Amino acid sequence: MKEISAGGVVVRRTERGPELLVIGDRFGHVTLPKGKMEPEETVRQTAIREILEETGIRGVIREELGVVTYRYVHEEHGEVDKEVHYFLVEAVDGEETPQLEEIRSVGWLTPEDAWRRQRERGYRNNDDIWLRAFEKLRIAWKEGERTMDAKQLAGMIDHTLLKPESTRKQVERLCQEALQHGFASVCIQPFWVKEAAERLAGSDVKVCTVIGFPLGANTTEVKAFETENAVKNGADEIDMVINVGALKSGDFDVVREDIRAVVKAAGGAVVKVILETGLLSDEEIVKACELSKEAGAHFVKTSTGFGKGGATVHHVSLMRRTVGDDMGVKASGGIRDQETALRMIEAGANRIGASASVAIVTGGKGTEAY
Repeated sequence: MKEISAGGVVVRRTERGPELLVIGDRFGHVTLPKGKMEPEETVRQTAIREILEETGIRGVIREELGVVTYRYVHEEHGEVDKEVHYFLVEAVDGEETPQLEEIRSVGWLTPEDAWRRQRERGYRNNDDIWLRAFEKLRIAWKEGERTMDAKQLAGMIDHTLLKPESTRKQVERLCQEALQHGFASVCIQPFWVKEAAERLAGSDVKVCTVIGFPLGANTTEVKAFETENAVKNGADEIDMVINVGALKSGDFDVVREDIRAVVKAAGGAVVKVILETGLLSDEEIVKACELSKEAGAHFVKTSTGFGKGGATVHHVSLMRRTVGDDMGVKASGGIRDQETALRMIEAGANRIGASASVAIVTGGKGTEAY
């Protein structure tokens, strides 16, 4: 049986910036207004009607935010496939009036407070909808931007230089900038690992390198040898590219063992698995995360920066939901300013890969990817 519902993230404009409508349900959770679609209704009509009935607020739809799907068991109908369509809705008028048989409270919160409540008591399958709404609102309004201490932010960044034409002088500068700003690591091609390790010796900055880069189609034996050699030369962290073709072919054992071999060869060094999310469906991203976790990797990472697309809030959020708190998530590819980096962190990333690292921590904007 299939059941379709609709609802939305409701926003109102104030002098202080945007505020979002948050409801508390009868189970003690924070959630969004939504309800079942009636016969002859469109999902848009359902969203507007349900928001009004549940909260007393009349609104107009501005943009689509996405669809959440899940399955639950109904005592009469058995398994039900639930499909909930969400929209960004701008409040027009009305007074907050909770529909008491369904919900317990209705209130307006700043985006920061709404997200904090969602993380504390919200349903996890709504995380991505909230984050997509925040992205849309940042385009429309600039108030209420989140900030992070520059030192704290720098400690989450892999300062990256992976261009094939990179020179010794550029690697030297990369290391100097990493020491100056306190970046988590420098991420460089294997050829430069020994030089970077010598320059960074005695500091807290790690040396990170890439394996099977950028296509991931090397044989497992080659990836393992590359990894052993990189660690021998001084690499502390390994960013390996997953075998994308094997994943798409459904050869999951091959993918898992490919990652496992690199983890073993790393001998305890941190291993991050690059998924190249721009080439994958959501289902494939979830599977790749699961395989990486099973193989003992420490992080999953979005992109090489050389493939199709880069990091997105949607993909980072999906990866974080899949791996939980047991693994790290690294967002990389196309992150050139502080605002974008913070969005990725809010979505669940605890490491950022970027060549525009200095611009990110100083509030500027970089022009290069990797």
